Amino acid sequence: MKINKTVDAPREFIFEKIIDSCLYDIEKNTGKRPKVRSLSGYEYTKTFGKNQKGTIKINELTDPSIYEFTTKTNRNTFKTRWELHKIDDRSTDIIIEETQSSNGTIQMINDKFVGLILGRLKKRQMLAVLDNINRAYNGGTTR
Repeated sequence: MKINKTVDAPREFIFEKIIDSCLYDIEKNTGKRPKVRSLSGYEYTKTFGKNQKGTIKINELTDPSIYEFTTKTNRNTFKTRWELHKIDDRSTDIIIEETQSSNGTIQMINDKFVGLILGRLKKRQMLAVLDNINRAYNGGTTR
């Protein structure tokens, strides 16, 4: 999945929102709130519903332009990368890329089938996150 969208907000504001969300997730799952400067390489376990757990590792964190993490479960590995490119003092081009690898052939076939159905939903959810960041900066209005 790849998303490319321009948001009417400064790169630093968007990056701060992304990292706040990351820190909230870490605190919710571990009870700890690490310092931003120690996030690169940070790894923690997250619960996804009743019977699913995974490990999240922050691979790269370059303020205010790159946030990349890997989520591993017993079924899949997802690699997600956010790139924030400054257009001007008020606009940022955001590229979100996510790749998925499956553990086993049957899981891969299942993931391809489910991906056809849920892929659009996930993309819509990511676009909604970007729209919410845009609204947060612009006070509910857009240019």
